[in-house]
Amino acid sequence: MRMLVERAGRALSITAPIYLLLLLACILWFWLGMPFSGSGIFAYTLLVYYVALPSASAIICTLAGWRKELGRARFLAPLVGALLYVAALLLTFSLSSALGIANIAPVDLAAFLMGLAPGAIGFACGWGLRHFRDSRR
Repeated sequence: MRMLVERAGRALSITAPIYLLLLLACILWFWLGMPFSGSGIFAYTLLVYYVALPSASAIICTLAGWRKELGRARFLAPLVGALLYVAALLLTFSLSSALGIANIAPVDLAAFLMGLAPGAIGFACGWGLRHFRDSRR
């Protein structure tokens, strides 16, 4: 268990670029695959915006909450995750609506909160686990 805990601290430097690549892959999948058919857009939305991006954001924010040595900068991790979530929505659904390709609802504050929630929960879990571990020493 101790080895796993020590690896969690180093994993943030690996998972952050992987999250950015996942984000880029989702945007490219949208524009290159053009899943605008009935079930295609539903599957894309379900998989990307309700499973993949929130899960990855929660994992990264959990690791950021764990890394005490990052200082106060780690508190920005949930906000960055939320902003990247909104950016993905803007670069896919909103841009396609603006270009007239598809008429999909615009991005609003609810999208930001949807992106913020998994990151904030993950960050709180990482922060809490770190404090629990430190209190047991």
